[in-house]
Amino acid sequence: MAKPTTRRAGAGRRAGAGEAAGRELLLDAAVRLFAERGIASTTVAEIAAATHVTSAMVHYWFETRDKLLDALVEERVAPLIEHIWKVDAEAHDALATVRGLVARMFEVTEANPWLPSLWLREIIQEGGLLRERALSRIPTERNTAFRRAIVRAQREEGMNSDVSPDLLFFSLLGLVMLPQASAKGHRRFRPDAAFDRTALERHVVGLVMHGLTGPAWGGGRSLP
Repeated sequence: MAKPTTRRAGAGRRAGAGEAAGRELLLDAAVRLFAERGIASTTVAEIAAATHVTSAMVHYWFETRDKLLDALVEERVAPLIEHIWKVDAEAHDALATVRGLVARMFEVTEANPWLPSLWLREIIQEGGLLRERALSRIPTERNTAFRRAIVRAQREEGMNSDVSPDLLFFSLLGLVMLPQASAKGHRRFRPDAAFDRTALERHVVGLVMHGLTGPAWGGGRSLP
């Protein structure tokens, strides 16, 4: 699977170039506005204005707001989740599996910069309007296999037993998503700090790899 990307609203074709093009541009605008303002604070009229169509055209393409949200998850969010989980979680090298997940998380957030804010606003928090739609797309079988790989590494290879296999995936998501979603706030206090992908990925990989390999890795002492 190629690196997932989404077109930017207004780039290339205009809404009048055809029905399919207009629908794609509308989805691009909706996901951007939802990430910036939240779904509840974004009106259909604002989405329509961003793509230079009428509200009636939005209803023509999606009929209802719920169907717009369904399409957004199906066509914008679900492929990114699928790409992140494109991993052999039964692989013998658990550390490589974790590092691969982190790398793919950064791939999709770099190509789709709206994702961290949308994830925090509408998916991960209770009451998020995309929460159930999106979380149901996390593949249960691969998530279970990933957990088994971590348990096996803890039991057989000395991976840090203080790390919870049940919490690890969502902890990785938090480490990747939160700094990107809050980058503007960080820059307000540290305008000289680096928040590019290279710096953030190095930071996350350093935290995760150290956390997984110490202090218990190699027979070290676990925390009390």
